[in-house]
Amino acid sequence: MGAWKLGDVASHWVDQFLSTKGEKILEFGCGNGTIERSKKYKVTAIEHDLLYIKDDFRCIHAPLIFIQDLSCFWYDINYFKELKFEEFDIIIIDGPPGDIGRKGILSEPWIFKLSNCILIDDTHRQEENDLVSKIEAILINVERVDLIENSKWGLRKTTILNRSDNIDKV
Repeated sequence: MGAWKLGDVASHWVDQFLSTKGEKILEFGCGNGTIERSKKYKVTAIEHDLLYIKDDFRCIHAPLIFIQDLSCFWYDINYFKELKFEEFDIIIIDGPPGDIGRKGILSEPWIFKLSNCILIDDTHRQEENDLVSKIEAILINVERVDLIENSKWGLRKTTILNRSDNIDKV
């Protein structure tokens, strides 16, 4: 496992989940793990940093803008609002980087309707853990699974929220 990607436990869970549930991923943030997943699945990645934009799969450059209501930066939805008409098997929230924050996604709750399964990485950090609670409040009646692992960077936690009762606890 390297930086800028899901931990081994979360990556394994995604593989197990998608083996029975489908293959379409919407991923916020693009890194080494996204590239690996794109070799097995149909990935749509949203990324602000041009250094991580790839041509090998659907990777949409969306610059960061300031979200006044939440006092934070997040991806400019004008670059990917056409996704409102798509469905995904899983949404992975692993961007923007933690020092920028991810709570800006709360300004666009329509995104949570694009999939019944949402994976939020780095929930060992307080801000991402708070984000999970806010998403749970929006979605109501979701099942929560916390995946915990020890990595060379320390304890990592990834949280999965699923609106159906058929989540596999791998």
